[in-house]
Amino acid sequence: MRKFDVLGYFGTWPYWPLRHGSPDEILRLMDRYEIERLVLGSLRAIFSDWEEGNEEVRRVARRHPDRFRVAVTINPVMGRDHLTRLEDYRQDELVLGVRLYPIYHDYELTDGGDILEALLARIAEARWPVFLPLRLMMNWGLPVLPIAQVAGLLARFPHLTLILGGVNYGELKHALPLLRAHPHVFLETSCLQLRGALEQVAADIGAERLLFGTGLPLQNPGCEIAKIAHADLSEMERAQIFAENAIRLFGGRL
Repeated sequence: MRKFDVLGYFGTWPYWPLRHGSPDEILRLMDRYEIERLVLGSLRAIFSDWEEGNEEVRRVARRHPDRFRVAVTINPVMGRDHLTRLEDYRQDELVLGVRLYPIYHDYELTDGGDILEALLARIAEARWPVFLPLRLMMNWGLPVLPIAQVAGLLARFPHLTLILGGVNYGELKHALPLLRAHPHVFLETSCLQLRGALEQVAADIGAERLLFGTGLPLQNPGCEIAKIAHADLSEMERAQIFAENAIRLFGGRL
């Protein structure tokens, strides 16, 4: 069964050493778990320089265009010429969308300033996906974006294509109403550990709104694959989650 992973990271992780952080090690993990393609985001872009971090991860993707795609990170409160950079990124066929990290870049989605509003308006108009992780990985010590901010964002931009990630126990009950109300919102699976959660989303919202993500190399991709492989889902639903939904969402760019 084909696998397209929409959540991967590359770069320096500030909390502890990464065992599989180099491009070659990431590729070995992908081969081991039969992941055909991975959407990378930059850790440097989260924790220090978002522009240089994006360039770093784009260089990695250019060296392996058959395996990697990129979700660029934009920090609306640092840097300059944000809309110009957005248009530059949109011209890169390896870039699939934008990742936002309000907690780490010190702004709120409900009041992010004029630059954030302009960026989101342009992204929504272009029907470009926004990747919005509530948490970076499933670790209780890391901060979590309040899902109420996501609701406020969608109230202002109801047609925004949003890939909501980092959802686990406490957030799922709040995420489900957003998914019901906004057909352009998708749920990425990497942090979803609640027993029966995949089945619940598939039954309530539809398996076509779930996207396979691992968070590698911060998380073990084998665990993320196993929870989908052993969930009480049909083979058609599994195929949708592992690859078909991403192919439909990203089209020829994937």
